[in-house]
This record gives sequence, structure tokens and C-alpha cells, in this order.
Amino acid sequence: MAIEHKNTKIIIEKGTILDKVLRVILTLMGIVALLGSVGFMLDPAGMEADFAVVASRTDGLGTLRGDLGGMFLTAAIFILYGSRPGKSAWLIVPTVLLFAVLFGRGIHIVLDGLTQPAIRSTLIEIVSIVILEFARRRLPALEKEANA
Repeated sequence: MAIEHKNTKIIIEKGTILDKVLRVILTLMGIVALLGSVGFMLDPAGMEADFAVVASRTDGLGTLRGDLGGMFLTAAIFILYGSRPGKSAWLIVPTVLLFAVLFGRGIHIVLDGLTQPAIRSTLIEIVSIVILEFARRRLPALEKEANA
């Protein structure tokens, strides 16, 4: 498929600029998730304000480190791995993970009401899901396809 505009011609085919841009976006998403994981695991108290959570006891810090840190680490690993040539099928893991988070966010909105932070978080999750699923479908899923 080619898009032409005056003197500029952009070709949108597999293995082109769009694929490279997608890989860069995925890498950035993976790094952000990895930083979130490191933050929750090493400084959960420092992450409390950004994520509107409070650990009221020591075991609550363990929950932040394990549950939230682990979730972000899982997302980071599979986003970064799935961004590699021929590995896009692995992007289904963070996509499903974010759908589960989005489901929980929907329950929160229904039971607790719609707030500005809930809207922001929901939009971030939806945009992330769209990017991950588009990349999963667009990028080659097999090594031989990636090298073709």
C-alpha cells in the first residue's frame, strides 16, 4: 500500500519505516514498564503518590513490590521480547494483561464512580492495548517472515 502526497511517497509495507517506528514505540513502552517495575520493587513508597496507593503496613509494601512490580516486570519482559524481529506473537501476553487491568478499571468506575484519574488511566490502557495489538498483527510473528 502506498500513500502519495505531492512530492512525498510513503510506502507502508511489512519491513518498512512503519515497522521500525512500531519497534521503537514498543521498546519505549517496555522501558517505561521496566522503570515502573524497578520503582515498585525498590521504592514502593515513592511510587504511592503516582499510583494513588498506600501501603499501610510492611506487608503492604510487599504487595506493591510483588503484585504491581511483578505486573510491570511481566509487561516489560514481553513487550521488549515481542518487539524483536519474528517475536511479535509474544505481544499477546502484555495485551491480555492490560485487558485484565482495564476490566478491573471498569469495575472501579462502576462501583466507585468516574474520576479524572480513572479517565486518564483508562485512556493510557486503551491506547497501550491498541498499540500492542496493532504491532502484534502488523509485525512478522516468525523469524523467517522477519528475515524475508
